[in-house]
Amino acid sequence: MSNSRTSTLGVLSCIAIACSGSVPHAPYMAQPSTALTAVAVPPPPGRVELVPPSPVSGAVWVDGEWTFQRGRWAWNLGHWVVPPEGTFLSPWTTVRGVDGTLFHAPSVWRDAKGQPVASPVPLAIATVQAGPVVDAEGSTEPTGRTLKPISASPSPEPSSTIR
Repeated sequence: MSNSRTSTLGVLSCIAIACSGSVPHAPYMAQPSTALTAVAVPPPPGRVELVPPSPVSGAVWVDGEWTFQRGRWAWNLGHWVVPPEGTFLSPWTTVRGVDGTLFHAPSVWRDAKGQPVASPVPLAIATVQAGPVVDAEGSTEPTGRTLKPISASPSPEPSSTIR
């Protein structure tokens, strides 16, 4: 089978896994209202990520997210981690207050009491196409650069053989 066809099938299988809901996720815990901070503008549409294969048994996928830094949104790449026992992920959220104020809270790992804990080390990282983000009206959204998770190791390359 040709190399480009093999690569295309590998990419399609990764996308199919990501869209199927079969990617394991960490147990979730809601964000407390104290984690919210006011932001000036809503986040752009999400970026489409290529989810690499799970690197180890017991790993869970953490979706990519927008984070507000220095007055604009930057994309944090999704990644595989092995969550520490007894921890939960409070996923990022953006909400409006009753007065219309926009609030944002970035993802954070928490213990059973809801206290923030250190994030697990990323084992493999998503890839995302660089370029502008376009909203539903066709306007280009001003965004910052794409960020890799701290202490990240490179994502493994998809297998070049099909079995």
